[in-house]
Order: sequence, then structure tokens, then C-alpha cells
Amino acid sequence: MHTNRKVPKTISGSLSFNIIVWSTSILLILFFVVPILRLLLYDSPRYLLSQFLSPVNLEGIKITLLAATVSTIIVVIFGFPLAYILARYQFIGKKMIDAIVELPIMIPHTVVGIALLLVFAKSEPGGPLLSRFGLSFGYSMLAIVMAYMFVSGTYAIKTMEEAIKSVHPRIELVARTLGASQWQVVRMIIIPQIARSILTGGILSWGRAMSEVAAIMIVAPYIIPTYHQIAGIEVYNQFVSTGMKGAVGLSAVLIIISLIILIVLKVIQYQKIFYMPGVER
Repeated sequence: MHTNRKVPKTISGSLSFNIIVWSTSILLILFFVVPILRLLLYDSPRYLLSQFLSPVNLEGIKITLLAATVSTIIVVIFGFPLAYILARYQFIGKKMIDAIVELPIMIPHTVVGIALLLVFAKSEPGGPLLSRFGLSFGYSMLAIVMAYMFVSGTYAIKTMEEAIKSVHPRIELVARTLGASQWQVVRMIIIPQIARSILTGGILSWGRAMSEVAAIMIVAPYIIPTYHQIAGIEVYNQFVSTGMKGAVGLSAVLIIISLIILIVLKVIQYQKIFYMPGVER
């Protein structure tokens, strides 16, 4: 005998439980929100605009945006094959590779900078290889991009891996039995199915790169010959040289950029920007 029971849309809970859950949640939210609001409202909008339009600050923002964008594109392009392997193949050492992919988010990022220097500095093994292509590592845009790739790549790779896992392997098998090549399966089935997740992983990676400072202070605290710096280091320099007021303007701009990234990410997640072929609405 079957009984029709309505499943509640929400779980209400007891009064004491609700009080504890909501009060702790509100306190944590306030902990996140209040410092951000305090920074954004620290001075007048005119002052913040003047700081944003400062040539030094604009150059720092431009370098940060450019390096973060380039690193994200590289990570997504090279990370997709790795994500596909981790999602679809079983082989000896897979858990080790998976751990290696996740390791960068756990290493102190000053250590990341040191590790990259030990490989790519002029006197190290990778230095001569870069020199053959007319490139140098230290104090360069290349160093910033590579550091960004190291600290942010995990987010794009893991997001794409989980998305590929969500596509049933039987769909690929059917396509292969109908004569599609592996390349066609990936291009015409996998990528359209996970396109939104690729964007999400790219945005997460881009946002993480934008926030990186520690590794850059080791490999490229400034760029030769222009001596320009990324925005995060410029904030620190202004704080040290002029105090709180000097650092607030650029800090507020970076928070606004981060908020824009977050809004774009959420809109993509809720499918309100555009329709991706092959993705159910």
C-alpha cells in the first residue's frame, strides 16, 4: 500500500535550533560584510575615483588584469585535457596526480615564488631554456603569469573535472558506436555539456589570480624596465608609505572588481546570461 506524503520544501526545525543556526550565521556574514563596507565607505566617492584614475594605480590594475586573464586562458586550455583524464581514466598513480593538482592551494605562496625561482631563474635549469626564446623570468610579466597559473590552476581543473564526471560515459559510448571520433565526442558532446562549468572554473581561477600577492613579491615585485607593479603590491606600498588613507582608494577598486567577478559567476551559475547548447535549462 502506497501513501502519498508531501515532502516539505523547507525544514523548519525547533525554535532553539533556529535561533542558534541563524544567530551564528548572521555573525559570520557580518564578519565578512562589515570590513568590506567600512573600506568602501571610508572616504568620499570623489576621492576613491581620484585614486582609481591615478596613473600608477591604473597601470597596476592593467598589469593585474592582463596577467590574470592570460594565465586563466592558459590554465583552461591546458587544464581541460588533464581534467578529462582525471574524470574518465583509471590508471596507476591517479590519486598522486590528483593530489598534485590540489597541492598548490595548500602551499604558502611565498614558497611558490621561491620554488618557481629555483626552476626558472637565469642560473637555474629552466633559465637557459627561456633564454633561447628571448625570455627571462625574474622581474617580468612572464613571472607574474606563471605564478598566477600555479596558485589558481587548481580551481579551473577541479571544476572542469567534476563537470566532466557529471556527463554520463554512456553518452560518449553511444557516440563512438555511431562512428564519432574521440575528438568529435569531446568537441560536440563534452564541451557543450560543460561549457558553463568551464566558464565558472575560468572565473574562479581568474579571481584567485587577481588576489595573489605573496608569490609575486618573490618573483616580480616590479617589472623591469618600467618598474610597474601589480595592484596588490601597490596597495601594500601605499599603506607603508602614506598610511591607511593612501591604500584605501586602490583597495576599494579591487574589492569592486572582485564583486563584479562574483556577480558574473553567480549569474552564469543561475543561467541568466545566455543559453549554452547542450545544457538543460
